[in-house]
Amino acid sequence: MKVNIVCHGDVNSWILGKFVGKLEEYLPRYGATVLVGERVNIKAEINHHIVHYEPLEIISGVQTQMVTHIDSIHKLNVLKKQLNIASMGICMSSDTVRKLYLSGIPNEKLCFINPAQDSVIKPRLKRIGVTCRVQDDGRKREWFLGDLGTYLDPQIFEFIIMGDGWERQVNKLFLKGFKIKFYPEFEYNEYVKIIPTLDYYLYFGEDEGQMGFIDALAAGVETIVTPQGYHLDVKDGITYSYNSFNELVEIFSNITKKLKNNYSKVSDWTWANYAKKHVDVWRYLLEMHHALPNKTISKNNIEKFSTLCIKNSSEIKCEKNQKNTLFFNLYTGYLKQKLHILLHKIKKIDFLIQAKLIKK
Repeated sequence: MKVNIVCHGDVNSWILGKFVGKLEEYLPRYGATVLVGERVNIKAEINHHIVHYEPLEIISGVQTQMVTHIDSIHKLNVLKKQLNIASMGICMSSDTVRKLYLSGIPNEKLCFINPAQDSVIKPRLKRIGVTCRVQDDGRKREWFLGDLGTYLDPQIFEFIIMGDGWERQVNKLFLKGFKIKFYPEFEYNEYVKIIPTLDYYLYFGEDEGQMGFIDALAAGVETIVTPQGYHLDVKDGITYSYNSFNELVEIFSNITKKLKNNYSKVSDWTWANYAKKHVDVWRYLLEMHHALPNKTISKNNIEKFSTLCIKNSSEIKCEKNQKNTLFFNLYTGYLKQKLHILLHKIKKIDFLIQAKLIKK
């Protein structure tokens, strides 16, 4: 498959230059030969246009149009003309597909491929804070801390511990690979800095309450504490309540599941998948193009392409007020853009006048 990515103007002056570069990098993995140019290439099987707002040339072969930022009636009208020629508008989201369908563009002319992330940004460790003294009579239940390390992931959590008597538990956590900041004595100036940086404030004791609990709430920190003493007098102050060690483990198990679920939400939004989905669209379109008028297309290509479409246009709500709202927003968007440009020019002229007056 020979693909020509058409960049109208200096695409590197905008974020879209990154999209071009990533397609150029990853498309060859899926059997595509890639060219990048400012005009269509009639020798290419696919001419894929990066976002622009000018009419397309009529050529043989398959043309696709990257679609985003359709926020004015002018851009919508240009896109409609482009899709009279292009085989497909490849949007960035299913939401845009729905809106464009409501605006009158045929559903079979639209699909979506979500943008990608670089897979280099990793979540920071979630910080658990413990700030109290260990007491000889065991009322702080300090052994909970060392035992808890068996059930937590050091790739997800870290600890900040302040107070004397925690050395044994800190050592247990350290041996399990946890990152720990330990203050063996109470240091008020450090304490007031630390509390707002916590993700969770943790307390094990059942002895009326812990003052750090109040400070944690004042800082907006989630609390994992026992339901007793003045902890109970703060309405909704306890984020996670427990009594037994097993209940504490269950709390952190649920937190871990939630965090991992959040971390994985865009794990497959990679540039490799972004490129692959374009290849899936283009293979489908090429089969459509070459199969005419019989339109016999492989089941595999149909299935891959269908995941990138709103499968049934009848499922898209098409109420009159939705259309009216959509077109109102597009018209007002166009007027707002024109007004903003005008005001920007006026400000620029005023700045130049003021600059000349200052020089005089």
